[in-house]
Amino acid sequence: MSTPGTEAVQIQAGETGPAAKEKSWIDYIQKDLPEHLEWWPYTLGAIPLTLFGLLVATGLLLTFYYVPSPEKAYESVDQITNEIYLGWFVRGVHKTSVDLMILFVLFHVIRVFLTRAYRTPGELKWVSGSIVLFVTLAMGFTGYSLVYDNVSYWGMTVVTSMIGSLPIVGTPLLYLLRGGEEVSGVTLLRLYDLHTKLLPVLLGGLVVGHVLIVRLLGFAEVPGSRRFHPFYPEHTLKMGAIAAGLVVLIVDLVMIFPPLLGPPANPLEVASDVSPPWYFSASYMWISLLPGPVAIWSLLGGAGLFVVYPFVDRALTERGWPMGIINAVVATAVVLAMVALMLLDART
Repeated sequence: MSTPGTEAVQIQAGETGPAAKEKSWIDYIQKDLPEHLEWWPYTLGAIPLTLFGLLVATGLLLTFYYVPSPEKAYESVDQITNEIYLGWFVRGVHKTSVDLMILFVLFHVIRVFLTRAYRTPGELKWVSGSIVLFVTLAMGFTGYSLVYDNVSYWGMTVVTSMIGSLPIVGTPLLYLLRGGEEVSGVTLLRLYDLHTKLLPVLLGGLVVGHVLIVRLLGFAEVPGSRRFHPFYPEHTLKMGAIAAGLVVLIVDLVMIFPPLLGPPANPLEVASDVSPPWYFSASYMWISLLPGPVAIWSLLGGAGLFVVYPFVDRALTERGWPMGIINAVVATAVVLAMVALMLLDART
């Protein structure tokens, strides 16, 4: 008689035969899960899925009232915030969800990095997850810009200028995003199209692809995790409970910190706070403190190293480097540096 998790053990052990050959892709998705996925640090990857669902639902509601034109954008956001029934709440849930999604994706990346869960055969999982992070950041920035108050206008100006500083591709990207040399109504329309059309489809496809890759390649082995539990209903119900708790948290945050709206965009009056959103704050300060080429190339090099890090880890491990210790030191240094840069930006 088989016991719960037997099939998962057989599949992970590479067992072959008629039963294994007949399994479809859905069997791999629904196969039993390792015990360690019940531990809270390993639920960080599922939380962004809930937040993405909230983003899609609230974003659709907001498009019913938002008008993507320089003459009507601010007015429509003001109407959503102050006149439409529960409009402020929907906008607040949307804004809070994207902030938390970026935050939890970062937490998930840190956990994977520290546990080295990207090791073979997990390289593709890490690369696909890295792209998910970058597209999520782009979603956050484009949505932030659509408010079109003075702070978001100048924040949009700062971020697009940062993009324009990139070597070789910077100037073409700057013109592509702005529709010219300066931020204008064309810029707003292009960011709206990115935020409501291209990026959501791209992010949704990447998230689905990342989940399929994780399920098909399997989960990294964790010391102390020997047993398995069923994907349904046990794991599904646990993730549902976490999702419900997350929704309650978001509702509380929106009630305590309702979305604000500053004065309308004014190209002739620089906002008192021209800093970009918090998730670009560290990069902004890095560029402000260092010479332009040094800052840009170091950020590009860091992003490239971030994507290919599993292969760097494999090469260094083969040479006897203690990668567990190195990763802990690197993660601590990067997090402390980012926090320090964000605090510096907040005080300037």
